[in-house]
Amino acid sequence: MSALFKSFPLSPRRAGDASLADAAFCPRCGRRADATLLEQSQNLEPHFARALQTQAPHWKPAQGACPRCVLDAAALLHQQRRAESIQHELQLPYPVYSRAETALLTTPYRMHAYPQFTGRGVVMAFLDSGFYPHPDLTKPYNRILTHVDATGKTPIERPNFRSPTLTSWHGLMTSCVAAGNGFLSDGKFRGIAYNARLALVKTGNRRGHAIHENDIYRALYWVIQQQHHYNIRVVNLSVGGDIPSDGALGVLDELVEEASARGMVVVCAIGNDNVERVVPPASAPSAIAVGGLDDRNSLERARYHLYHSNYGHGGRAVSKPDVIAPAVWVPAPMLPRTWVYNEGQYLWKLLHASDAELQKLLQTRKAENTFKKETLNLALDEIRRAIRARMIEQKYIHAHYQHADGTSMAAPIVAAVVAQMFEANPTLTPAQVETILKETARPLEHVSRAQQGYGVLNAAHAVAQALRAPHGALANLPLSPRVHSDAIEFIYYDVKAQRVAVVGDWNGWKTHAHRLHERAPGVWHGTIPRPPRGLRAYKFLVERENQMLWRGDPENLERVEDGKGDFFSLLEIRE
Repeated sequence: MSALFKSFPLSPRRAGDASLADAAFCPRCGRRADATLLEQSQNLEPHFARALQTQAPHWKPAQGACPRCVLDAAALLHQQRRAESIQHELQLPYPVYSRAETALLTTPYRMHAYPQFTGRGVVMAFLDSGFYPHPDLTKPYNRILTHVDATGKTPIERPNFRSPTLTSWHGLMTSCVAAGNGFLSDGKFRGIAYNARLALVKTGNRRGHAIHENDIYRALYWVIQQQHHYNIRVVNLSVGGDIPSDGALGVLDELVEEASARGMVVVCAIGNDNVERVVPPASAPSAIAVGGLDDRNSLERARYHLYHSNYGHGGRAVSKPDVIAPAVWVPAPMLPRTWVYNEGQYLWKLLHASDAELQKLLQTRKAENTFKKETLNLALDEIRRAIRARMIEQKYIHAHYQHADGTSMAAPIVAAVVAQMFEANPTLTPAQVETILKETARPLEHVSRAQQGYGVLNAAHAVAQALRAPHGALANLPLSPRVHSDAIEFIYYDVKAQRVAVVGDWNGWKTHAHRLHERAPGVWHGTIPRPPRGLRAYKFLVERENQMLWRGDPENLERVEDGKGDFFSLLEIRE
């Protein structure tokens, strides 16, 4: 959350202050409100609804609430957050800071990903130890273009790879972290590029030993040979070679350079040993080498820490990593039909059973085979604690998902943002992508440049700058919002939008006062008179495909949650 939010004033509760008989009123506070905005805030997330009910027990979530009330709830929730995690107190598998907010942040949400771009029309290649055609990649339609087994001397297309093996785990997770659509979580645990199409290349050797540089070379060579056949633009390599870079280019480094010269962006995990050591392919000068961030499952940058990833110099003495991205608490699907998956499903069922249901389930043969006899003789509360302890140990967050860690998970997050950038501006070159990623990254304070590269991946501004690169739809336009001496300028991009208005607290959240104008296909632009000094909240009201959408400004990094999986954008007006 933005540090600015700490000074955001709580709105006073007032009974109806409108004089128009036909006006809509907020059912919580009684103030005049726009009916469209009340509808947009119906059925807020449970913790937001509870916060709104603390001062208005009569209010029901289905009634909706005005933006001022929703901001009140956000302020109250912010005040309730502890300085330190209460994960152990609540027995959760990840850090949390309030009893009211116990969810694991989803990847697009925590990264402030540009919502209009989802990797549509972009093909990503993943080189990994193995894969699985998970429903997050194949439902409601199959986005896997090909699966290739490159573990032999000659890579062979193998469309049937449904038998789960231990080598399938890693590639399943990396591909879904980037491009899974969260099908088994109703879209919750989706990746940023969840509409991208995939070429999956099983990498390694038939002996089943560790993956070596010649194995990676063989798989990447296949990608280069098939680049134009599948129109591959992004390559993710969450695998590492054998020999630390000494500054000279090895054969795998040279191949990465060739892939880049041919127009593909190669994204590589840098490793997790917290040592000054970089191996191919991350050592290649043109590779986007990705280190790790521990965001502590929080939107507040003050909580961010560096993950224990590698760093150092690669070929031609180029410093690596280039950027860092979340490398822990990352949601990823479990491999179906494995004992971990089966146990996760079973424990999830037990944890969410009523006391009566749990009593019955614990009397079955399966329970006797899962738990020790001493455990089954405990009180139900103690048994639930034992279940939670096991879920924490195995990182279970859902019946079908775990949280995962390692720069192997950070790299596909970056690769997914690169897919967004290509969707936003297909004319980008790998060099332009690299420059944008570095220039928009946000450095962590008190962390050396050597360990974090240019800083934390800035997903929103990376895509925003791709739109402003040559041939981009927003070329020569400023980032939104831009503050002038007498006005505020807003830019919104959405090729499917039919109408767009900027709606803010400066005029009581009136929905029709400040409509933007479409100056080119999908390019919406407008200005408002400069509001009085203070911290201002606003959103865009977008009519899109005959639906009204209530959206934060994707290019404004100062934000506060809106209780619907999106944000209010914040703008500080100074003297």
